[in-house]
Amino acid sequence: MTKKWVVNKEIPEESEKELESYPKLARQLLFYRDIKSAGEAERFFNPDYERDMHDPFLMLGMEKSVLRILKAIEGNEKIVVFGDYDADGISGSVIFHDFFRKIGFENFHIHIPNRYKDGYGLTLGAIDEFIEGGIDLIITVDCGITDVPEVKKAKDAGIDTIIIDHHIVQDDIPEAYSIIDAKQDGETYPFKFLSGAGAAFKTVQGLIKRGTATGQFNIVDGWEKWLLDVVSIATVADMVSLRDENRTIVHFGLRVLRKTRRLGLISLYKKLKINSEYINEDDIGFMVAPRINTASRMGHATTSFNLLITENEEEAKTIANDLEEKNGDRKESVQVILDAVEGKFAGKEDTIPPIIVLGDFSWMPGVLGLAANRIMEKYQRPVFLWGKADAHEIKGSCRSDGTIDLVKFMESVSDLFIGFGGHAMAGGFSVLPEKLDSLEKEAVEAYKKVEKMENGFATLEINNKLSLDDINWKNWNIIEKFAPFGMDNPKPVFMFENIKIEEVKEFGNGGIHLELSFTKTNGDMVKAIGFFMKVDRFSGITLKEGGNIDLVATMEKSMFRGVPELRLRIVDIREAE
Repeated sequence: MTKKWVVNKEIPEESEKELESYPKLARQLLFYRDIKSAGEAERFFNPDYERDMHDPFLMLGMEKSVLRILKAIEGNEKIVVFGDYDADGISGSVIFHDFFRKIGFENFHIHIPNRYKDGYGLTLGAIDEFIEGGIDLIITVDCGITDVPEVKKAKDAGIDTIIIDHHIVQDDIPEAYSIIDAKQDGETYPFKFLSGAGAAFKTVQGLIKRGTATGQFNIVDGWEKWLLDVVSIATVADMVSLRDENRTIVHFGLRVLRKTRRLGLISLYKKLKINSEYINEDDIGFMVAPRINTASRMGHATTSFNLLITENEEEAKTIANDLEEKNGDRKESVQVILDAVEGKFAGKEDTIPPIIVLGDFSWMPGVLGLAANRIMEKYQRPVFLWGKADAHEIKGSCRSDGTIDLVKFMESVSDLFIGFGGHAMAGGFSVLPEKLDSLEKEAVEAYKKVEKMENGFATLEINNKLSLDDINWKNWNIIEKFAPFGMDNPKPVFMFENIKIEEVKEFGNGGIHLELSFTKTNGDMVKAIGFFMKVDRFSGITLKEGGNIDLVATMEKSMFRGVPELRLRIVDIREAE
């Protein structure tokens, strides 16, 4: 099984003319992002906070939610903010914490559930606690839209619930006081893909707008921009679209992250050797967000919440150290799973089933998604992993290689699962113990019958063909203007044909990363890095000095040891044609 490489065609003449003020490479990249006019390109390249941030009161439920929260503040009602345990929910909880502290409101509590003991979303047990604690108002962040019985129980007890979420709204809608979710029916908000923290930020924008207008509190104009550091962390970590309002959020959020006042982030930067001056979306996605998420996977999410709100330098250092230690434990947990899978298939590559279904009661559900992604990339087939550890039920994560839509696949064998969800390429599920014996067999049989995507191939879209000589600062300056990169605005992907390998290296702990070197016509060396790619990663290809390959890669700027260097990040490799 291999990926199907598809190179974008030349753009139409009318688009060439419309975008003629931009270099040819920029015109191609703009066109294939569906940006086809000079005006659209100008807005894309130059985000403007005042122009590009939509009015929060365009969102369905915002007016009602804001007035209810302002009433609770005015009456000193007891508020609980119930945030999810991932980076999105944690960041949204931080947004409300900082806002309440800013206006001097103290009668609130942040509640973040335990990933393993409580599971996702509101629970009836949590509602019992809130009833006993005399809570008047629940504000959910990044969860709640599916919690029908829990919200009803709160309502019956006289507690109002405001749901702030961004997940798909099901047919059965909770009887909440109000709902803020851009995906609900009747929504006319111009952008549908805010993160949970993004929706929380819009709510705080609305609170500031109404509260200052009525004189209920006084906040200096623009103060909320300081919250964009955590909103951008959530937006990148949750892999929502990085177009429209989210592009503006992350663009300005990176500015705040580069001069953040949060002692916890400053300590984490130092621990991870991140130069705050150059922090970008990759640093968030691969360094900062994983440490924030690791708290709930290896302990409790309140650790990361405290990192983001602490005003004590020693506490900040302690938490940063703790999160890095937990991240090390998380890596070890993932490696145990990877070693087990590799051991099972070693020397038996020809007998590996078309879909991998494996599990162990000792595997931690919180790391299964990370492991499944690595296994999928190595063996190039869909992967379903399950585990239990300290969780109250058997949970699993799945990843697709692009051959099947995971949700449709799980629907075809729904009797195997207690519940499941996700999207085409990634998902989660829970399963009864008595179903484990038949899980693999039935999944393999179902895979043979289910409709395949792209004729059985995962398609790799390539923006353009370049030569090694095109790896230069002029082209990098063009590419850099398209950042921040993410969902719906991916890094430009280029193909380099029939290039000769000068040197092959493996580096990192046990040689888990790959480095290839090539020579430009002027004699300069160009490196191509593949993280978590070993020499044998690419099936049927021998990577050796003097060998010729076709390479698909992105271009990136490395600031290792403070020295700027242009290099490639490997996406895929095949034998030169």
